[in-house]
Order: sequence, then structure tokens, then C-alpha cells
Amino acid sequence: MQRILLGAELREARENSGLSTSDATKRLGWYAGKLSKVEQGDKSVTDRELSKAIDVFGITRERADALKELATEARRRLPPARVPEWATKYVNLVAAATELKLFFPDSFPGTVQTFEYAQAMLSSAVIVAPADVDRMAEERSKRAERLMNSEATRLWLVIGEEALHREIGGKAVLRGQLEQMRSLAETPNTTVQIIPFDGGAHACHGTAFTIITLLEGRPGIVYSEGLTGSDYLGREHVRVYNLAYDKLRAAALSPQKTLEAVDRRIGELT
Repeated sequence: MQRILLGAELREARENSGLSTSDATKRLGWYAGKLSKVEQGDKSVTDRELSKAIDVFGITRERADALKELATEARRRLPPARVPEWATKYVNLVAAATELKLFFPDSFPGTVQTFEYAQAMLSSAVIVAPADVDRMAEERSKRAERLMNSEATRLWLVIGEEALHREIGGKAVLRGQLEQMRSLAETPNTTVQIIPFDGGAHACHGTAFTIITLLEGRPGIVYSEGLTGSDYLGREHVRVYNLAYDKLRAAALSPQKTLEAVDRRIGELT
């Protein structure tokens, strides 16, 4: 998380200085590709390397002090989360986010799952060992509870109507998930909307993603996940995904009509 924040700050400083990645790499004396890894948050920097970057990019003293503190934090090892290694970064990013925008076309995302719903989904995953299912489901449910009780994170959630009907875990489990979603939708920092079946085409068929904002007023990060890996996208990707998300929200039911649809579905499952 801290590496990504530091990388974003250094990238912005480099661009403000007018240096291309290749020119900055030469002036820093780094090997080809290192600067890109640092800016993407995939590699930490030493104090000496950071001091050099501060000089090359012309970063102010006040900002430099904050970056040095951030670099120190970035070198600390965080406790491991019970998720695949490639998804650990996502868990830490979500925990630090000031805003999350999620779109899932056919199920509820792990970020907001109940224990039983997560357990049913993880039990069907081809990369999760049976012995890890309950522990991972418990962690998902705890993260969902923290998000429900958090006032620090603004949550936008757009879900395809299929998620209301796909009985993952059975009727009782789906009902419990819907009841939790209803409670979440009533919190002041959360907006939940449904893309209806009869709404026709929309901007993101078959594409689940999360837009993570760590700092207000700064570009976010787009996270997308496959069966065996994930992508973290920045810059131009974030602009496109935000545009797509705005179109999704426009195509979705209003928050009030969404609650009404959830209530009807809960009634059908009772």
C-alpha cells in the first residue's frame, strides 16, 4: 500500500519535472525498468535512492520529508492476509482506501460477502485448497464487517441483477447475503445500485472491476482479477474505467428502487 502511494507521488513529481521515464532513469543511474516498477508500487527504494530522486525531480523539502516517512513505512512487512499472493496487495489497498467503486455483473464481491456466501464461493474455486476455505471466508466476512462500520471509506457498489437470483450456497445463504447488502446500503457512506435484466446493453458486459482511490484528488487504481492473477491499472485506464462506471450508474436502478428490488427478492427467498 505504502509502496503504491510512494510510487504514485514519485511518478507525479517526475511528470511535473518534465522528465520521461528513460531520461529520469539515466539521471538516477538506475537500471532499465526499475523506475517503472517503483512508480507502480512493485519495488521499494532505499533512503539514498529516494534522496537522489528528490534532487532529480526537484521535490520540495516539505514534501520530501513526507516521502521519506512513506518510504520507511513501505519497507515494513505487513502481516499476510489469507488470500492468494497476487491478491494480497488488493486487500491492503482496500483497507486504506478513501473511496471504492465496485462493479460485479453476476455475484457479490468478496469485499462485502457474508461468511456463508464466501464459503460457498471459495468452495467452488479451483485455486483454493479445501483446508483454506473456512479461514479465507472468515477473513472476507470480517473485512465486510469493517467496511460496514467504517466512516472513512466511501463505497459505491453496482451489481448485475443476476447476483440477486444466483443461489450461491442455496436460498438461505443468498437471503443472508441480500439482508447484509440491504443493511450496508442504508449506511450513509454507501450507495448500492442494480443493473436490471431488462436494461439492455451496458458499458461493462463480463467485466468485473474495482476502482480504488487512496488519496482525495489523486488518480486511483483499477483492480481486475482473473483465475490465476490480477492487474493493477493506472492513469489512462482509470479515466476510462471511471467513465464506464458513470455509465453503469446511469443505466442502473436508483438506490431506492434497488432497495425495493432487494426486498422483493428477500421475500421470495423467505
